[in-house]
Amino acid sequence: MGKMKTVAHCASTYLHTSEQWLYSQIDRLRRYRPVVLTQETRNLEEFPVQTLYSAQSYTPGRRLCNRIVRKLSGGYPFYTGVLRREGARLIHAHFGYEGCRCLRAQKATALPLLTSFYGEDVAKYPRDRRWLRRYRRLFAAGRLFLVEGSTAGERLVEAGCPAEKIRLHHLGVDLERIPFRPRLPENKVRFMICAGFKAKKDIPCALLALGRALERRPFPCELLLIGDGPERGRILQAIRRAGLGDRVELRGMQPYAQVLEELPHCHILLQTSARSADGDTEGGAPVILLDAQASGMPVVATRHADIPEYVRDGESGLLAPERDVEAVAECILDLVENPRGWEGMGRSGRRHVENSYNLAVQSGRLEEIYDELT
Repeated sequence: MGKMKTVAHCASTYLHTSEQWLYSQIDRLRRYRPVVLTQETRNLEEFPVQTLYSAQSYTPGRRLCNRIVRKLSGGYPFYTGVLRREGARLIHAHFGYEGCRCLRAQKATALPLLTSFYGEDVAKYPRDRRWLRRYRRLFAAGRLFLVEGSTAGERLVEAGCPAEKIRLHHLGVDLERIPFRPRLPENKVRFMICAGFKAKKDIPCALLALGRALERRPFPCELLLIGDGPERGRILQAIRRAGLGDRVELRGMQPYAQVLEELPHCHILLQTSARSADGDTEGGAPVILLDAQASGMPVVATRHADIPEYVRDGESGLLAPERDVEAVAECILDLVENPRGWEGMGRSGRRHVENSYNLAVQSGRLEEIYDELT
């Protein structure tokens, strides 16, 4: 085998606890050597990488220069030198706004630029005229743009991206880390919500729907709620309104490994995402939907963004319209009152993830995309 080519992965922050799906794209490369360029580091013990450059390590003078140039031009002034020293053959920017910030280095090095869009970068940012102008420059200079599903691709086209530059590429789930366990009836139904406390997650809808289901036909249950964020106050209020105070276990943000440990102990995942007031959406779909299905857990979710591609309605889960508390409550009751169907749904979900979202396969496909560009 010849010398490995180097791909530079650029992310403004490396790496939030909830972004295991991004780390997998770096960690599972086999034919390319990854180098990470970032402005801020977090959780390095959870997401180790051999070669990393962070603006936090700059001298005071360079940090000041970096801030000024970034503010005035929207680009990073010192990435060009790193790319050249490391012999990078490709820039892979994670999130659309990061692709824009890498344009300065791309122009200086003439390297091919690949940009992955994931969420608010495809749903929210194009609504801002300033960012839309930046995106238009990115669409012109970038070689290829990856999206998680067809809805995200359509939004990029609406923002001005040439359709021929858009490629559907599914994120992958490490199936070796998620054993399948059939969900069987027990004395108490254990629900899980695992999401950042953001408006687009619409966690209050799930909470109120569970409360409504219990009002209609009471059953023993508890809810594990993993996450935190700016909507915490609204979520706590929804817990009270739904009458769920003694049934909810608030766990806060958890490392991905801890989330995986909890999956086998829960029966049903709730994920009621919706477009927020400022236009933000999932962009693609939450990866927890794949993790849950891989473990054999049925899902109750909404027909939002690319969730209908992640969850097979009536096969691996049940889908309801966005913000429809009554419809979500009905889905919950359908599952709770038919627990003998959980195992079949779980097996269908596992097959779906194995066929379309297997990390081992998707990592190889990502490297094939790199081959095209280098």
